[in-house]
Amino acid sequence: MSRRSIVFLGILWLILITSTVSSFITVRLLGSNVSSVLSGTAEADDGLSKYAKLERVRQIIKDEYYLEVDDDTLLEGAIRGMLESLDDRYTFYYSEEDMVERIKDTTGEYKGLGIAVTLGDDDRVVVTHVFRDTPAKEAGIESGDFLWAINGEPATAANDVELDAVVTTIANFGDAYFDLTLKRGNDLYTCTVKRENVVMNRVEYAMLDNGIGYIQITEFLGDDVKGFSEALDLFGEQGDLEGLIIDLRDNTGGYLDDVVAIADQLLPEMRIIYTEDRYGKIMEIVSDEKCLGIPVAVLVNGFSASASEVLSGAIQDAGIGVIIGTQTFGKGIVQTVLDFGDGTGMQLTTSTYYTPAGRCIHGVGITPDIVIEDDKETEPDEVLEAALDWFAERNASGQ
Repeated sequence: MSRRSIVFLGILWLILITSTVSSFITVRLLGSNVSSVLSGTAEADDGLSKYAKLERVRQIIKDEYYLEVDDDTLLEGAIRGMLESLDDRYTFYYSEEDMVERIKDTTGEYKGLGIAVTLGDDDRVVVTHVFRDTPAKEAGIESGDFLWAINGEPATAANDVELDAVVTTIANFGDAYFDLTLKRGNDLYTCTVKRENVVMNRVEYAMLDNGIGYIQITEFLGDDVKGFSEALDLFGEQGDLEGLIIDLRDNTGGYLDDVVAIADQLLPEMRIIYTEDRYGKIMEIVSDEKCLGIPVAVLVNGFSASASEVLSGAIQDAGIGVIIGTQTFGKGIVQTVLDFGDGTGMQLTTSTYYTPAGRCIHGVGITPDIVIEDDKETEPDEVLEAALDWFAERNASGQ
């Protein structure tokens, strides 16, 4: 079975990557009132005096700029500028349109091409997954292709906001056909596509030989927890489940709640993850005693980030399985999404996360127990074959 048979054009809320990718662990606080978070700060007393210059600039623009400017536009620009000054690719402002799109993307149903994208090398956008039965699949687009141009105009993105702009460019074509130029290896090719109604299936699974179940999770979003549980139910119906392969290659992350729900089914009673903010406040998430109790092999690569690293790190620290592939991305910080209550919001990096054993993987990643290069051009899948060999050796030794 080929793992390539699976895989939105859209930017995703992620526990999610990049210098070569884009990801972020997100804590869902949608619906919370940001004023309760911001009130009572030590800076409140002299806040007005500190921002007198900002108000002066606003008034000068209103009075002297050669075109009339809307106050809301100026306010939004000031907020964006403040967040951009942090030089953190995972911290940014969400307009009303952005918020609507993000919420829609997490449901898995949308109008688009059917590809997952992230930030790649040299400010290029890379396709990390192509979903089945979608315009992208029919056009022959593959995971690993670089999005080079849209109707002849270069498609580049240095951060998540610019990546969002690329997605918006495609969305603006509506129901019209347009040309996408992509780069695969050293070759450029162009295909004509149109956005259609698509459904993103984040989980694919199959029962392999010798009681080994295979589950690929493309993102920790949408139907991932449901799909994971469905896979385990199916494996149980088909016979004794002796081992489990979880394929997290090219999985750039997702929601913290989702990866915790999945990890809880695999781990004994133990710490799954803990986070620490700049004040030293620690939040710990622990699994219960119920677990599958079977060995697990996790497949990873350089695009496995954030939530994928949370799961991989927990399994590795727990000693219940093996990590196979190449070094993961190294995204070890957590973002919180705040809702301003007027349809807009912001995402802010708020803490660092650690594996159960206390490892900070930010900028480092998870080192596999078995290192094998993930060559997408070859068959059979050598990383998957290595996992099957690991299970066979365990069985042969009576483990």
